[in-house]
Amino acid sequence: MREGWTEEPPVSAEASEMVSIPRAELDALQAELRQLRREVGRNVAKTRIQADPGPGDDVPALTRAQLAETWGISE
Repeated sequence: MREGWTEEPPVSAEASEMVSIPRAELDALQAELRQLRREVGRNVAKTRIQADPGPGDDVPALTRAQLAETWGISE
């Protein structure tokens, strides 16, 4: 059961509007939906990253060694 539901989810379709599909087809459709949602999420993230101007050229850049030293780790 989904989080937040304490009973069966409400059904809004009339019995005459409902159809049956094989379980394998339902599973395939759900997998495709998950894939499409991930793809959309990646595209949204990519668009946001590309739209971000970043810290700018006047921000100091550190080398790997400087970062390692600052973070207290060694290479």
